[in-house]
Amino acid sequence: MTVLLYIISVLASSLSQYWQKRAAMYFEENPELSAISKLLSFPMILGIGFLSTSALTWLGVLTQWDVSVAYPLLSVNFVIMLLVSKFAFGEIIVPKQWLGVMMIMVGVGILGGAH
Repeated sequence: MTVLLYIISVLASSLSQYWQKRAAMYFEENPELSAISKLLSFPMILGIGFLSTSALTWLGVLTQWDVSVAYPLLSVNFVIMLLVSKFAFGEIIVPKQWLGVMMIMVGVGILGGAH
């Protein structure tokens, strides 16, 4: 059950980041929006909703796993968001970014193997 909560938390966190970026793009395209219109916009509501889902499921993970084990596992978000930035937003990913993410994942593997 905790693994499922972890997966949901990671996916919800990634979806939150995606929708926050979409919200930022929407705001840039519509500079006349008031603060309340921004807050109630579709991408912002989804971003906040997924962020809330991520936080709640993360609390479930933390009830079962030590922070020293659980937190490094969130680094998988770096990989997911790098892929999202490339394929959903068309951003150019330079080799240094790929190398950095690979190093993070190696570090996570080392930490995960410590237990």
